[in-house]
Amino acid sequence: MDEKVILVTPSGEKVEKKLVCFFKSLDDDRPNIKNIPIMAIDTGVLNGSNYVLEFFWEQNGMFQPIHDEAAWNEVKKTIIDIINGNTEVAGVI
Repeated sequence: MDEKVILVTPSGEKVEKKLVCFFKSLDDDRPNIKNIPIMAIDTGVLNGSNYVLEFFWEQNGMFQPIHDEAAWNEVKKTIIDIINGNTEVAGVI
């Protein structure tokens, strides 16, 4: 996926980042994130040999960092579903 997104920092600065993936969880066992758009953004930073990603979810009509621990745990489970090819549960867009 070579799409870019424009993020606005709290100070109002606009930053262009690479979109890695965009998905919604369709799983009833993940009520904190069910049917909520989530996107993974490439920060452009390497940590060892791994790229650092940021995850955002749509809240109140805006994409925001995920700070809710229960929601974050559900996002991690959904990412595992995506990796394992279970896109019916993950709802990859």
